[in-house]
Amino acid sequence: MRALLAWIFAAIAPSALAQETGVLPPFISSSIAVVVQEKCCDWQSKHVPVPDSADREALAKLRDRAYRNGVVLQLRLDNDRSLKLIDNTITGESCDGYDGCRKHRLIGWWPKHRQYIVDVDLWEGGKTYLVSARDGRLLLIGSPPLLSPSGEYAIAMDNSIAYPNGGSELIDLRQDTPTGIRLPGRPSCPGANPQSWLRPDPRWLDANRIIFEGSHGFGPPDDLTAKQVLRIVDGKPEWEC
Repeated sequence: MRALLAWIFAAIAPSALAQETGVLPPFISSSIAVVVQEKCCDWQSKHVPVPDSADREALAKLRDRAYRNGVVLQLRLDNDRSLKLIDNTITGESCDGYDGCRKHRLIGWWPKHRQYIVDVDLWEGGKTYLVSARDGRLLLIGSPPLLSPSGEYAIAMDNSIAYPNGGSELIDLRQDTPTGIRLPGRPSCPGANPQSWLRPDPRWLDANRIIFEGSHGFGPPDDLTAKQVLRIVDGKPEWEC
């Protein structure tokens, strides 16, 4: 019973810590993520070739922190540990027709926040993890995040055609453990036409305001003159009119 309660708690938590003998709960993700007592990546040197892969450029820049061995992406953690993210594909790089497919690609590192950014390719669409170098904790977000000028926040847009903006969120980075905050619906300013969805390209105007620009190119056209500016007030997002 104790083990069952622990699993239920992990499944409903907003983030999850991969264990040395387990995987992430399926309600968080079906990615295979394991913390191991193994250093990374002291054995590499500037003279060791970086394996050819989709994330080769990022791996080359972070030779002392990240390594790939085939389907295994290894990230350095504190206290001489590592997080291993294991790709899940049927044959090689193919995800065709396989809804359980996961391909993990390192795309960035925020040294101030000590967070890796790992993109996850799925059969349809994709997701992104923020991975803590402190303990291997993962925060699942909708897309690669865009950091604010102050570094206190980031914005992640989910631009999937099936569920436009369904996973868009503001990420609070002021604490060691980042938290995601869903955006407050659609902007509804007086006199403006109703908006079906957010525009796909966010841009930081300053440390606390984000403008959404561009066009999805599908569905009924929205009023492109309508204002879509999000501001952060006391750590919470709200629409500016």
